[in-house]
This record gives sequence, C-alpha cells and structure tokens, in this order.
Amino acid sequence: MQHQVGDLLIGTITSAKPFALFLSFEDGAIGMLHISELSDRYVRDVESFASIGDQIKVKILSIDESNGFLRVSLKQVDENERVLVKNRSENKFPGVKADDFNDLKEKLPTWINETLQKARTK
Repeated sequence: MQHQVGDLLIGTITSAKPFALFLSFEDGAIGMLHISELSDRYVRDVESFASIGDQIKVKILSIDESNGFLRVSLKQVDENERVLVKNRSENKFPGVKADDFNDLKEKLPTWINETLQKARTK
C-alpha cells in the first residue's frame, strides 16, 4: 500500500520507549508516535497512555523515503475519529494458563509448614 502524508491509519503498538510508541500497520509498515504527538496535554509516561497490543488511529506526518518509516500523530486526528482499542488480553504471558498455578496453590501451605518446622528444630 502506498501511504501519503495526511493519511489516517490504525496501527498496533509493538513497543514503548520513554519518548515514543512504536507501531506496526496491517500492510507491514512501521512507525513512531513521538510523545509530543500523543496529546495537547502533558504526557509524563507514554506507557500510561497506551500499552503494547493496543490499536490506535494515527495521522501520517512524514514518510522516510529511504525505508518507508512513518512518523505519525494522534493529536492531529480529529477527536471524533480517534480510536484507541485497548488490548484486553487476560493472559499477558503466552503459553501460561491460570490452571498451571493450581499445583503451587495447593502445595504452598505444606511447604510453608515444612519450612517453619525445620526452622524450629534448628
């Protein structure tokens, strides 16, 4: 897809740094949303604004012709068009299920008692 300055896109946040959020777009493009382009108000911490996996609608400010990297803005998107879809995944740890901790939950009281008994006999 050929992007142009001024286009609106929905991107997924892939990483966060103290100064910016980095996004990937459906067509494989990547971009940076600088902290100064998040809001007209002061933003202390970009990670308090949005998280990895969230989707956000942004406006293209510039395109690096050499690699297609997009510099984007949220604050330049009309308030009526802004989209922020929070990643509501219950499991933030892929491959780990809540049931995986049941054995630990059941064994913990026994381990505590054993440790206390050993400490008392020393």
